[in-house]
Amino acid sequence: MENIKLKILDQAKKLFNDKGVSNVSIREIAREIGISHSNLIYHFKDKNLLLTHLHQQILDAAVEINREISKEENTLKSVFISTVKGFKIIYDFRFFMIDFNSILLENKELHQQIKEIEAFRYNLYEVKIAKMIDEEIFRNEVYKNEYADLISQIRIFSDYWVSSSQVYEQYPQSSIKKYARLFLCHFRPFLTPKGHKMFIQLLSEFEL
Repeated sequence: MENIKLKILDQAKKLFNDKGVSNVSIREIAREIGISHSNLIYHFKDKNLLLTHLHQQILDAAVEINREISKEENTLKSVFISTVKGFKIIYDFRFFMIDFNSILLENKELHQQIKEIEAFRYNLYEVKIAKMIDEEIFRNEVYKNEYADLISQIRIFSDYWVSSSQVYEQYPQSSIKKYARLFLCHFRPFLTPKGHKMFIQLLSEFEL
């Protein structure tokens, strides 16, 4: 039973990526994998449930990345690792970001989950930034809530870089590293001389 569920999810992801969520029906997904419509809805009653399970796959992949970077002593390098690997995962599920607004309008439960995850991610960035200030990689704030503004800026970039790549890049998949670099450049104005040197070294190490 788990095999058929994974097969359904894989096919749904492929079709959503290729055609957009609104242009794919449950019947089409069933037809593409050679099962009946009733068989598919036995496992996933509607498109919203499919999307919720696909989003869980993104979360599971993110947990694996966080487990990996928890072993990394270099805090700035851990940010590079999570960004490069995270952007690859997001591109693999790019339909989610391309249709971000419409998906969340239709799926209130998922919308609430996204907001809770964002609050958790906000706290993670606060901890990392505080640690990099202690390590003299980041400077102190120039004005109150300067780093809160930074976290908001990178959230906005994270939510919409995939859409930008689809519009402006001839080969969107090959531009993942470019957008990862642009994301990381949000941190450049906050680096100390020590942090700037480390940042340049990491750009080279990660071939960005």
